[in-house]
Amino acid sequence: MSSSLLTTKHFAAKMEENIKRIETKDSDYIKNSNETNIHDIRTAVRRLDATYKSLPKKLRRNNRISRYMNTSKQLFKLNSQIRDCDIIGEKLQKYSSDPMYNKLSDLLKKRRETKLASGRKVALSLRDRHRPRIDESDLPPNKLEARFNRVIARLVESIELSLPVVLTNPDKTKELHELRKDCKKLRYLLELIPHQDSNSNYKGVNYKDIHSMITTLEDIQDILGSIHDNDTAISFLKQVSGRNKKEVSHILHDEISERSKKYEDLVQFCKRNLSDNTHNFLKQIAHMG
Repeated sequence: MSSSLLTTKHFAAKMEENIKRIETKDSDYIKNSNETNIHDIRTAVRRLDATYKSLPKKLRRNNRISRYMNTSKQLFKLNSQIRDCDIIGEKLQKYSSDPMYNKLSDLLKKRRETKLASGRKVALSLRDRHRPRIDESDLPPNKLEARFNRVIARLVESIELSLPVVLTNPDKTKELHELRKDCKKLRYLLELIPHQDSNSNYKGVNYKDIHSMITTLEDIQDILGSIHDNDTAISFLKQVSGRNKKEVSHILHDEISERSKKYEDLVQFCKRNLSDNTHNFLKQIAHMG
């Protein structure tokens, strides 16, 4: 590994930066749990998780580090559920004149308040936890490199296996969601690779190409994220329909129709950008491992 790329010094600095970001965003969230701060704490946890997953086994099993991560992930999960409530609520606003709107809105509000109360408790417990510290001397260079490459290879393999499944069957909602998560994880890992200029490279891959990979992953995430929002709303509407099936059927129909269009956007994007050739971004990433 080049001395200028993913050095223990750089990695330790990124770990420290990500922990400080968690502390800042956690504090903001405790003060005001609005949509912006919910988004920011979730993103901060994702970035920290990318560095944590890249740590050698001994450090991942360190009690202080693992407990801090477990609490962070618990906070992430609760805020993901809160975000789902917000997304569904936004989608329902266009139906505010419908008889069912107030009933659905009240149900979402109660669900959100319950999750938010739990989320704030976890945020407070995270604030009170001893912050983990990773020193450059704690990171064996060879083990860090091996672990980082192994995690990248696993994610690439998972994405390669998932893509044919989700692109040939729009009903694979779980697989679509897992693909989205894998793309995010891979993107945050690639963002850990430092660069001094556009000609720098990692494992023979030019940084311009790495940047292009990150952009492609972001684009895929965005489409998958929109599909996931539809799936979340569809699931909610199916759960609450019950005796009110007729009253929510048109809302459900609209969400399903919108989801179908976004799924087609995904298929077309992948046809344009992920054709099977030597410049395929997944193949380039795979070579990095």
